[in-house]
Amino acid sequence: MDQVTHFVLGSAIGTVTIGRKIGARKAALIGGVIAELPDLDFLIPSATQIDAFTDHRGLTHSVLIHALATPVFGEALRFVDGRLRDQRWLCYGFVFAAFSTHALLDGFTTYGTRLLWPVFTEPISWSSIFIIDPLFTLPLLLALLVSLFARTPGHGEVLSVTARRMASLGLILSTGYLGWTLAAREFAETKVLNALAASGARHERLTLTPMPFNSLLWRGLAVDGDGYINVYVSILDDDAPAALYPHGRKLALEAILPERALVAQIARFSHGFYAMGEADDAILVRDLRMGLEPVHPFTFLIARRGSPVRMVTPVHLESEIDWSQLDWIWRRIFDPTAVREE
Repeated sequence: MDQVTHFVLGSAIGTVTIGRKIGARKAALIGGVIAELPDLDFLIPSATQIDAFTDHRGLTHSVLIHALATPVFGEALRFVDGRLRDQRWLCYGFVFAAFSTHALLDGFTTYGTRLLWPVFTEPISWSSIFIIDPLFTLPLLLALLVSLFARTPGHGEVLSVTARRMASLGLILSTGYLGWTLAAREFAETKVLNALAASGARHERLTLTPMPFNSLLWRGLAVDGDGYINVYVSILDDDAPAALYPHGRKLALEAILPERALVAQIARFSHGFYAMGEADDAILVRDLRMGLEPVHPFTFLIARRGSPVRMVTPVHLESEIDWSQLDWIWRRIFDPTAVREE
């Protein structure tokens, strides 16, 4: 998820746990900062840009590592604020909750998270929420704003109590919304399967991803052999099958590569939802799960044509966001006949 969401989630946890002891304002700020710490893994050097992509949300996002780190940060918190000196288990519970909810929330995104590293090293993903979803974030953001104006318990307990209640309400609403996204995903998957069956399209594997900034419009990604199909369904659609958008994966390009290690790395991380591509003399590999056709933000240049074809140090190709697609997304939520070119 985005950094604002992680901060406001951590701030709400801080407010409802240690806020009673040190005041809502300070607790909210401490909670927000601690909740951001798992994303400092970008400081860990990676051998290649593909390694940086596949290794993100690893060690620092593991709840097992969080359990080991909790006493360190919990004791530090007790040391810096005397009002928490006798609140060891409260501090430990707060720190672990701020760390682990960051990782768990990331697990609900399509990218996935290594929640159980190093025992289980594959990313876990429930793929039910977009990386920025205002309906999840806004209740927590409002709670943070109330906390920032709350005074310490000794100088205005009423507002501090209100802040804690707002933070609790924000956590309830956001958690409930997260549950809704899981239900919406199941509902959307049924619609995608119906669309594939109605057209007779086969698929070896299928995944669903929420479209940007909402949980009403979903993209089904079906892979079969050298092709893949995009299917866009809205929770508000009637029973008519949705349109299918077929594309080629160009897997024949793998055969001309001197070695396949980089492709295998993306294939494993994407759970098989990947494709090859070309641009001039460049040979590309991309994770199909993220982005909006034809733009896939995690596309890497891995080789160049020549005599012979040569592998190169992977380069992450920057992609520009086409904000004009937001208009289609909005229309497609309510109108199943709103088609797009791919």
